[in-house]
Amino acid sequence: MKKLLPFLAIALWVSQAQASIIFFDLTGLAGFGLRGGNETTALNGTPGSGGETGAGIFYDDVSNLLTINAAWGSANGFTDLTGPTIAGHLHGPTASGGVAAYNQTAAVKYPLNTLAGWNNSASSGGFNGSITILAADEAALLNGQFYFNAHTTLNSGGEIRGQLIAVPEPSLLALAGLGVVWALVQWRGRRTRRSA
Repeated sequence: MKKLLPFLAIALWVSQAQASIIFFDLTGLAGFGLRGGNETTALNGTPGSGGETGAGIFYDDVSNLLTINAAWGSANGFTDLTGPTIAGHLHGPTASGGVAAYNQTAAVKYPLNTLAGWNNSASSGGFNGSITILAADEAALLNGQFYFNAHTTLNSGGEIRGQLIAVPEPSLLALAGLGVVWALVQWRGRRTRRSA
């Protein structure tokens, strides 16, 4: 057990060092990504879709900086919107988090289409940039109570939407698992040497 303690201390230190970056997926009623079916408003048959691109979506909980790399349209490997976007936002917080939030709407909290990095094209649009999240909104963001959507003239209530859902960090779980396996191998090796 004494050999396990140094490893656990290292694992704890590593987890604290990496805990400041949290990654997100976009999802909703119709599945992963930015989709018309993820919107709660009645749509006019939008075929549009989008999703995360490049480095994806991640949040630094030390600087409160949320970085969004999302796109839509055929030039980005998705399908085109019904027209250029007229607005794009982060809405929130919804009343609930997680799956319950997929059916809920909330006010605009962070406008994105007025920022550098917004591209309103129906076929090659998206947003690549960062925004500062208010400290009071951090818990709701991490609880899945914010969503990204893009609005078009035909779908002014929102054409595509994706709820921001935090993704667990698999590397920390893998590190802890390797530590347990290593400790068991060490323990078994000592038992084998003692019984010989």
